[in-house]
Amino acid sequence: MAEYTGYQAILNEALGEYKDAGFRLTEPDDHTLNLYYHDKLVVPFSSTGATFDGIRRACQAFLDRIQKKEYEAK
Repeated sequence: MAEYTGYQAILNEALGEYKDAGFRLTEPDDHTLNLYYHDKLVVPFSSTGATFDGIRRACQAFLDRIQKKEYEAK
């Protein structure tokens, strides 16, 4: 179980294993969560509609797109 060390700890917990893969979440305002892969904005979420599952699905979908592009480039 995650230890609460501030709001960023909750955002990091939402990412799960994807945090170690280079994803991060920011909350630029009270209504938006931004999902980044390194420095690239992947998708903005509504703060009220974002779920852990939805965030993790967005991470996986982004990684799948990257892998597909790499495969097609070969």
